[in-house]
Amino acid sequence: MGFRGRLRVCWSLLLGMGLLIGMAVPQPGHAVPGSTFEAKVIGVTDGDSLKVLRGRESIRIRLEGVDCPEMRPPQPYCRKAKTFISQRAFNRKVRVRVITTDKYGRKVCRVEVDGQDLSVELLRAGLAWHYKRYNQEPALASLQAEARARKRGLWADPNPIPPWEWRRRKRS
Repeated sequence: MGFRGRLRVCWSLLLGMGLLIGMAVPQPGHAVPGSTFEAKVIGVTDGDSLKVLRGRESIRIRLEGVDCPEMRPPQPYCRKAKTFISQRAFNRKVRVRVITTDKYGRKVCRVEVDGQDLSVELLRAGLAWHYKRYNQEPALASLQAEARARKRGLWADPNPIPPWEWRRRKRS
């Protein structure tokens, strides 16, 4: 290969690397892991899923560290969990810390309203399970254990079915 051929290969590699680097750089306004921003809650899908408005961007959010009872088919305490979150967050300004993005494209986040972490509050009220598959925080495990010991919320049921088992039963 002559000089011009090598030059074309080098130029192609540099151009390709530039495009890849450009794709990896987050665009302004996008919620990326590790970012924190303020937004307004414009929708509550269920106990652990929200929709927020950041500027003109609508962002679907899944609360990190918890799994609430399923809405479809309805699982016991699903409406109580949704109402609990709606009363605390709907139409309110929240602080969002992005952890990751799930397989459905939702941002998995910790969300605070007036300094109160919604994941923590759901566990404290006994309206969610600590989602140990994705979160190993001892503080969240402790909150679930306390709610269970005091039979708060869904823990008043002698054998509550975790949402991941509920979903598995629904699929089969």
